[in-house]
Amino acid sequence: MSHGALGVLGFTAMLTVVGSRLTVKIYYDILSAIHLIQKAGEHPTLSNIGHRAQVPNNRLEDRLRELTDLGLIDAKMQVTKRGFEYCMDYKKELEPFLRRYGLSGNG
Repeated sequence: MSHGALGVLGFTAMLTVVGSRLTVKIYYDILSAIHLIQKAGEHPTLSNIGHRAQVPNNRLEDRLRELTDLGLIDAKMQVTKRGFEYCMDYKKELEPFLRRYGLSGNG
């Protein structure tokens, strides 16, 4: 059984489109935003995560819950080791695949 991103999220859930972005891209954008905010020495808030990830606060709360349930962020809104692995896998494997088939959207 696969324990990678595809196995955990389920193929259908991963390819759900919200606006012009796939859920997997939104997850990546949120994780990246949290990482950049913390790297800058700031505390991640809904407002600054949402601004950097371009996700409205009403949707962001749901996505943060999902990321916590998946073990990609912890209760303190810090990216976990698993979250960093997700980001690396996304950039190395998913992003090129989605781009190759024109599925990367506008985001």
